Amino acid sequence: MTDAEQLTTNGWVPLASLEAPAAGLASVVTHLDSPDHHTTPTLTLVIPTRNEAHGVETLLGRLAGALTEPTEIIFVDDSDDATPWQVRRLVESQTWGNLTVKLVHRTNMERAGGLGSAVCEGIRRATADWVCVMDADLQHPPELIPELLGAAQDRSSDVVIASRFLDESELVGLSSRRRRVSRVLASTIRSTLQSGVKDITDPLSGFFVLRRNAVDPDLLRPNGFKILMEILGRYPDLRVSELGFTFAERHADLSKASMREGVRFMRHLGRLRVDRMIHATPKPKKFRYDVHGLITVESHGRLPELEKFRVASLTAPPTIRIERGRFEDGAAGELIDLRDATPRIRYQESLGHRGFAIEVEVGETTRIWVSDMITNSPHVMYTNVVEPILRWKFVEMGYALVHAACFTDEQGAHFVTARTDTGKTTTMLKILELGDYKFISDDLTLVNAEGTVFTYPKPLTISNHTVHALRETELDRRERFFLPVQSRLHSRSGRHFAMFLAEKNIPVASLNSFVQRVIPPPKYHVERLVPKAGTADRAEIATLNIIQRGEENTVNELEIDNALSILLENCEDAYGFPPYHVLETLLHTCASGDDLRFVEREIIAAGLGNVKARLFTSPNMSWAEDIHQTVLAGETAFAVDDSGG
Repeated sequence: MTDAEQLTTNGWVPLASLEAPAAGLASVVTHLDSPDHHTTPTLTLVIPTRNEAHGVETLLGRLAGALTEPTEIIFVDDSDDATPWQVRRLVESQTWGNLTVKLVHRTNMERAGGLGSAVCEGIRRATADWVCVMDADLQHPPELIPELLGAAQDRSSDVVIASRFLDESELVGLSSRRRRVSRVLASTIRSTLQSGVKDITDPLSGFFVLRRNAVDPDLLRPNGFKILMEILGRYPDLRVSELGFTFAERHADLSKASMREGVRFMRHLGRLRVDRMIHATPKPKKFRYDVHGLITVESHGRLPELEKFRVASLTAPPTIRIERGRFEDGAAGELIDLRDATPRIRYQESLGHRGFAIEVEVGETTRIWVSDMITNSPHVMYTNVVEPILRWKFVEMGYALVHAACFTDEQGAHFVTARTDTGKTTTMLKILELGDYKFISDDLTLVNAEGTVFTYPKPLTISNHTVHALRETELDRRERFFLPVQSRLHSRSGRHFAMFLAEKNIPVASLNSFVQRVIPPPKYHVERLVPKAGTADRAEIATLNIIQRGEENTVNELEIDNALSILLENCEDAYGFPPYHVLETLLHTCASGDDLRFVEREIIAAGLGNVKARLFTSPNMSWAEDIHQTVLAGETAFAVDDSGG
């Protein structure tokens, strides 16, 4: 096979075969070896290049010094000079720390869309969860990349932009004329597009970190080198934040800005505006979610509790697919059926297809059909249908979704667990106000047998009491006005009343769906409630803290087995609302016939290991202060004391 045939057939080529460009070939993609290119990268760095051979060595040197975690670098090259051969020579002749370098050299026919399309090509080929886009001219300092990535993870952002125009930024590499032009263009973008960009100081930045699954590069239509404007224009619902930086002098190549690029920019902006007017930001036909790369969900309706895990597309069939179902009227109750050895269960209340009705088929992709009433009540669809299925799917994969809030500090992760409606959420939020902690989860936290916890950032269900107990919530006047009614209806007493109705064979799931559609529960993400709180994606378990009401304030150490039993009881207490008891037999029995309840217990027990476990009791809900003080003491080593059991 000739070198040309190898290039077009396999895409990836050995270094020796890339000697000179060949006319008529598709893009040349070269994987340049690094010390360990099999390590999963933490970040993919996409660098579009055009005739920048003289600056590549300095760029790689600074990247190697700045990036200590495994990093994939993809040069997407539109050069007519020696840039691709310079990249190959440098990587072949020496090692560059934790960098794995790939090169995509595009032919003239493939360069439509300019450097914006080059960035799309890089995103398409990225393998890390996070992608950083930057120029090769060193006006974007490589030393800022870890800070951008950290901000994206801490703030649960989809995009973090290195802004040239925040107060702390410095514009060393921009002339006064270019500063004025850039500010005018940024203002033009904000006034033209508004939604998604109105609060962004630098929508023209070429230096940003992006959650890879937040956008679909195949749906972008870049035109020129302002790819960020295209991303923000097509995806106005992205969670965006900014960091200031020093915009340096250009190192080697010439500026890409020109009168021709200015015309392309205005055409591009006009097209985005027209597309916005025509489509009016249409709602997607499918909502897709990726939970830590473990479980994916595709739904015809929105699942607000999974919003932080929402992605633009999935690379494989979903683990769970939710569809609108067609149900015939029938008797109340449930029917278990086996069709072609595929476990399937149907639950339908006395209102028939007009009420709460679901059908679940467990397989490689678990399919859920829901009635229109459930579709129109997204909180019910998630809490009463999807979450129980997620619980046991996680167990099959070696993870447990435990009923516990979680925050972290330098010691590790700290669980806070309690019976439903005890005051766990208020306690969690007050802890975040009291100390320099990072938020991981409130209602549920994901844990594995190695003791690593993973964020599960559902919006927090709050009460009127919660808001009064906090200092700086960002709820507006309208939200505060309706909160007393919402919190009363969705309180502990409201839940107990609903369970009482369920015992009387009243169609309580249908009633609950109707009520939550009319008066949705008061759910807000942590940044609206404690603005100063940072967030963390994962941590190692350090302590388990159990809170209960009692006649006096006490703190007692527990044997870990006793603490585990209480934690599991709290988990079961969180489930139980119809139709859970109908579904559970199907869900916690896996294909091999094993009972997943025992597997779940083993995962949690192994994950907890010998962590310090404490029981806090209080008559006045002062648990936050007590937990804060014990965490500050830093005593996380295990000591057996069964006085609180």
